Amino acid sequence: MTYNTRQKEIIETLVSKKKKDFSIKELYLELIKKGEDVGQTTVYRIIENLAESGKIQKTLGVDGTVKYQYLDPCNHFGHCYLKCAKCGKLQHVDCEDVCDLAAHIENHHKFKVDEANIVINGTCGSCL
Repeated sequence: MTYNTRQKEIIETLVSKKKKDFSIKELYLELIKKGEDVGQTTVYRIIENLAESGKIQKTLGVDGTVKYQYLDPCNHFGHCYLKCAKCGKLQHVDCEDVCDLAAHIENHHKFKVDEANIVINGTCGSCL
């Protein structure tokens, strides 16, 4: 059972506005600067719940730390996210070829892809 608490709403709102990946420590410090009374354990628990529900993606950052990234909601398949390994920016891309790639992987490699959360790592045009 999940509860919609004030703290959860504050964290979800803050996370949904982020365009780059973040650590729990970075998010916690940002909340403190905003004067929010939220414990670090609470932040960790809420972020982990958001990751489990698919609202955010849990990855490894460039420096090897655990990072999180908000995933823009999308109501259809045929999309993916491009994540820059240098700056951490995540870009949502609608592309029908993603469905073809997922079908290929399932048919030829016997692996079912979660098409709602495909993240392709690389380097964005700004960082090249």
